[in-house]
Amino acid sequence: MLGLGGEVELVSGLMLIILGLVVAFFGRKLAKAVFFLIGGLVGALLALLISPMFIPPPYTYIAALVGFVIVGVIFLLLMKFGAGIIAGLATFMLLRGIVDILLAIIIALIVLVIVIVLFDKILSIITALVGSLIFTAGLQQAGVPLPDFLQLVIIAIITILGSIVQLKT
Repeated sequence: MLGLGGEVELVSGLMLIILGLVVAFFGRKLAKAVFFLIGGLVGALLALLISPMFIPPPYTYIAALVGFVIVGVIFLLLMKFGAGIIAGLATFMLLRGIVDILLAIIIALIVLVIVIVLFDKILSIITALVGSLIFTAGLQQAGVPLPDFLQLVIIAIITILGSIVQLKT
C-alpha cells in the first residue's frame, strides 16, 4: 500500500482487471499485432542505422518505413516457426537426461510440428489463461478478498470463456 487511502491500488487494480479481460478475450490478435510491431521496430532501427551509409538523410526515413513493414511482416510470418523451435528445444532440454538422445530428438521434432500446426489454438488458450491471471491479480490489487478456491474458479471460467471466444474468431 502506498498510503494514499487505497486510491492508487484501486485504480491500478481496475486497470489490471480491464487489461486481463482484453487479453483473455482478444489476446491472440493482440499478440500478433505486438509481434508485428516489435519486428517493425527492429526493421526500422536497422534501416536507420544502415541506410545513412548509402542514401542521404531525407530518404533514410523512407528506408525506415520500408524496413518497418518488411521486417514486421517477416516476424509475423515466422512467429509460428519460432514458437515451434522454442517448444522443441524446451522439450529436448527437458528429455535429454531422461530418455535416449535419439528419442529426445524425435519427441522434440514432434512437439515442434504440433506447435506449428496448432499455433493459433495454443496461442488462444495461453493468452486466455494469462488474461485470467491478470484479471485475478487486478481483483487482489483492488482490494477484493478472494479465497484461493474462488480465484481458481474465476481463472478457470475466464480461461474457458476467453478460449471459446478466441477460437471462434
